[in-house]
Amino acid sequence: MAGTINSLGLGSGVLTSSVLDQLKAADTAQLVTPIDNKITLNQQKSQALDLLSSLLTTFKSSASALDDDTLYQKRTVTGGNDGVSVTALAGTQIQDFSLNITNIAKKSVVESAAYTSATASVANGSGTLNLGIGKNNYSINYTSTSTLTDLKQAINDTAGSDVTASILQTGTSAYNLVVTSKTTGQAQTISMTDTSGQLKDANLVTPHTQSGSFLAKDDFIAATGTTGTLTLNVGGTTANFAYTDTTTLQGLADSINADTTLSPKVSANIVQYGTNDYRMVLTPKSTDINSAITISDSVGGGLSPAMTGVTNTLGSMGIIQDAKDAHFTFDGISMTRSTNTISDVTYGTTINLLKDAGSANISITQNREQIATEMGTMVSSYNTLMKQLDDMTAYDAVGGKVGIFNGDNTIKDISRQITKIITSVDSKGYSLPQYGISLDKTGVMSFDKAVFTTKMDADPTGTEGFFSGKTTVLSVGTTKTSAFLDPTSLISSGASGTMALNITGVEYNFNYTNTTTLQQMTDSINADATLNTKLSASVVKYATGDYRMVLTPKGQTVGEAISIKDSTGGGLIGAMTTTTSSSDVVSTTDGVFTSLNNLFNTYTSSKGLINNLTESAKTATTSLNDQKTKATAMLTARYDTMTAKFAAYDSMISKLTNAFAPLLQTINAANKATN
Repeated sequence: MAGTINSLGLGSGVLTSSVLDQLKAADTAQLVTPIDNKITLNQQKSQALDLLSSLLTTFKSSASALDDDTLYQKRTVTGGNDGVSVTALAGTQIQDFSLNITNIAKKSVVESAAYTSATASVANGSGTLNLGIGKNNYSINYTSTSTLTDLKQAINDTAGSDVTASILQTGTSAYNLVVTSKTTGQAQTISMTDTSGQLKDANLVTPHTQSGSFLAKDDFIAATGTTGTLTLNVGGTTANFAYTDTTTLQGLADSINADTTLSPKVSANIVQYGTNDYRMVLTPKSTDINSAITISDSVGGGLSPAMTGVTNTLGSMGIIQDAKDAHFTFDGISMTRSTNTISDVTYGTTINLLKDAGSANISITQNREQIATEMGTMVSSYNTLMKQLDDMTAYDAVGGKVGIFNGDNTIKDISRQITKIITSVDSKGYSLPQYGISLDKTGVMSFDKAVFTTKMDADPTGTEGFFSGKTTVLSVGTTKTSAFLDPTSLISSGASGTMALNITGVEYNFNYTNTTTLQQMTDSINADATLNTKLSASVVKYATGDYRMVLTPKGQTVGEAISIKDSTGGGLIGAMTTTTSSSDVVSTTDGVFTSLNNLFNTYTSSKGLINNLTESAKTATTSLNDQKTKATAMLTARYDTMTAKFAAYDSMISKLTNAFAPLLQTINAANKATN
């Protein structure tokens, strides 16, 4: 066909390829070009929607950050120094408090007398060195060939979970064994007792006083049918302990360790010296305590002679550092802890005690800087988005500028809805201009950080509620036990043990006996200085013969699950451990940025406005491309046919012209002859 169209017009001089090209161009302009224009416009709209989606997503990120409760829960702690440091978790109560340290908690450190070398022999024969720490006793075996290094290794292998042993060269031919507790607290006092008597000297023995021999740890310390009072004197400080004919050797040691007067001065430990040979070992906790420790039967006269017949051993294992609990005041309230890292004084706060006599005035405040930073980012995102929306929907007859979405009310409505929320005033009269966020007459947003900070300082709770919404607890969920007949009902079936109350993942233990009543346990819970900041306990009458303990959370623990279990003893009755809980009843209101975040979800989600418009544009473009393909194919077919017809017509005209040529010559000749 190409060869044919190149020869068009040779016969007629009229039916040329130029004529066909002009006709085809006119049809293309009428049928194809409008489709091309629509495709181009759709492509431009798709690009504009992609940009708009990106800007909306960026703005949504800012609104989402300002709507997020955790942003307002972040805390800044000031006032720490080289004596005290404090950290606060998100959501910790905003507060100020003072800390004054008497002494920090310390590890127990004991040191042997010097040996001439690390390989010096320490024993004459085989035996056992008892290492006591806290409630644990470790048997460190030795032989006649054991060296100081061997003993160090044996201590680390056997008691390594509680202590660390090392050898220090303190001078020329002077090697000392040093044993250090791994944790702090006065309960970590280290005692070392040679239960076999085979050590060469007292270099590895701590000063101590030991009782006579008893058959077992649970052997009774008094004669049958007797009661009385045992008096323990440690360096001039005395304490009295009541005893009966059921008081055991271990029970007495536990009472001594629990005594607030003596426990800072002495540690009581039951050590097995041999078969049926158990003795109470009293180890001074400080070098300034007189080595004379005495036990007397001050009232009653029923104590076993093995209890009062004590032996003082002046060992040479010196106390380098006393095991001590930390003593400090929190807002003037005296407190004691076994560790220097304390997280149970106030919810979400960790206090680190760093040195003796340290003090600090701590302030825990809301982290305003991050909120202000997010606010500045939101303002920038808003201005960028709104300018693009204005440009996309603009119509400027004078300047000839028409936005890609001019006349599209769906796109125009985006800016209207955003502005409506930005300029809103809530039911309590809060509005963004009060926080330094304002719009000028051209619609450009600005942020005044000073105004924002002043407002936040004046009303942090109201600010958080206005920005991110507020959940109000209308009624607090409670946990209650099953029914008891009355408040004096016993909670144990007969055995003694420990009840564990769990709240916010932390267990609090309370001892009970076969005489503990429901009311007494309730009173014990309320008397716990730490727990009573988290919940309150009460005995409530539900009906005649139906009394229950009701546990009600406080403050930060509202909404937390509470459970009761029998951790040791197994004596708690089922009514105590079978609990039921009710949920908190809450009311929720949206904040201004909650509303913005929700609005943007309708725009940017997978089923949102922008995605729907984008998919619609893609569908339209696909349809237009199909229309263009069909129109182009139709025109091609039409002009292929016309070209063939033009070629045939031109051929016919050429033949007629050639046939007419002789006649034309005759006519022309006749005309000339006539002339």
